[in-house]
Amino acid sequence: MSGFPKLTLAAAVIGILVSFGARARTPQEPYQHLPIPDQLPKGVSFDDAKRLQALVDDYKLQEPLVVRKIRDNIYFARGGTGRNVPNVGFVVGKTGVILVDNKNSQEAEKEVLAEIAKVTSKPVNATIVLHSEHESGITALPAALTVVAQENAKKEMEVSTARDAVPKDRFPTKTIAKDETMNIDGVRVRLLHWASAYTSGDMIAYFPAQKVVFASDLVVTDFPLASTVVDRAANGSVGGWIENVKGMLALNADTYVSGHGDLFTKNDVRTKLAFVQDKWDKVKLMVAQGKSLDEIRAALDNSGERRPSTTENIYTELAAKVGE
Repeated sequence: MSGFPKLTLAAAVIGILVSFGARARTPQEPYQHLPIPDQLPKGVSFDDAKRLQALVDDYKLQEPLVVRKIRDNIYFARGGTGRNVPNVGFVVGKTGVILVDNKNSQEAEKEVLAEIAKVTSKPVNATIVLHSEHESGITALPAALTVVAQENAKKEMEVSTARDAVPKDRFPTKTIAKDETMNIDGVRVRLLHWASAYTSGDMIAYFPAQKVVFASDLVVTDFPLASTVVDRAANGSVGGWIENVKGMLALNADTYVSGHGDLFTKNDVRTKLAFVQDKWDKVKLMVAQGKSLDEIRAALDNSGERRPSTTENIYTELAAKVGE
């Protein structure tokens, strides 16, 4: 009988530890994926990482469409009907409205149009396509409108047979290569493309007067901190993603509109870049050491990453360079 209390106490301690371990692994636990402070990327504070993780934790696949005014004549539309529901924006010009990116269904695009009508009676007369995927909502817009895209995105849209393909009468009517400043209906916008990133035709829309960047799927919150979306079938590249994000950070902007999730500050984007750059550097070192993909994946991958993971995509790019 004298050993029974000790056994009970030991069992209780084990139970507490097991319970704590299970709690620590619960997907809803805030900041569960954050590295310990001394393992954070260089220049990233724990508060920086915690804020970015909060954006990830806040991500919701679907919600009612919410429109928020960012600044002056620029608005941000998040959520809505349908799958994936990418974010879009719109800018009220002198005689019409410029839509920045499109939803991926007619129904979701019509919801945006209904919200625009609450803000202004001016018609949508132009849309800026920031990448070639998830643009099928464009079919809800007038056929005669101006459609602006990066030249590679136009090529991708012309040959697409995906479920979000658009008809010929909605193909881009104006293309840009690398860097072009345009005046659309009295609104000054700079369109920039540095390299293939998510797809080969990604670009960002920068409104210098309002210090706002629409980054589309170059910046999203539905991926872990050191992970980002890359479509290799559309010539996507993590190295190109890094180049694009460095470029957008060099702009005089303080608000970055994500393709999925909430708004980013410049420091949020800087933090995201630091995490992905840190993973790139670690993979590069291990590739140079002759490590296999399985070894690298076991060392670096988080359980929350999609397949192919960012680690795999980085490995593929770096291994191809070694073989050149």
